[in-house]
Amino acid sequence: MKTNELKFNLLSTFEKREVMDFIVFLYSKTKKAQEPNLKNYKKKIVAVSIWTDDDLKIFEENSDKFNQWQPETW
Repeated sequence: MKTNELKFNLLSTFEKREVMDFIVFLYSKTKKAQEPNLKNYKKKIVAVSIWTDDDLKIFEENSDKFNQWQPETW
């Protein structure tokens, strides 16, 4: 990586700009390929579990018990 940085620093301002433009171009091509498929995303969202109040009751009970706990003093 250091050698690439050294080579880049030896370029003229115009050449550096060309290299940066090419990097942006390459990145834009990969970005388009990585865009999420909306149909698959919707399927994932629908598959998310939903907790009822009964499911959450155990957490509330444990929270109450934890709040009642008194640490020992030395």
